[in-house]
Amino acid sequence: MIKLRFLGHLAAQFNDEMELQEEKLNVAELLNRLNLRGKAKITRANTLILVNGVEVSALKGDETEVKDGDLVTLIPISHGG
Repeated sequence: MIKLRFLGHLAAQFNDEMELQEEKLNVAELLNRLNLRGKAKITRANTLILVNGVEVSALKGDETEVKDGDLVTLIPISHGG
């Protein structure tokens, strides 16, 4: 099971936490699944994505593997003008 934690406006869309009954998938596959469920499109350009506390750009980006027991935290990036 992969545990997901959502912050900011994503918490209202997906609840604060969610669990996926998956043994493993990569970040790109995870985002595709979430985008099928949600209203806002989640991308690496508009969201910080951490796997076990490490931002995925410091790992393997979209190819970062997420596996059973991992915690994925999604933090929206707000831009102002």
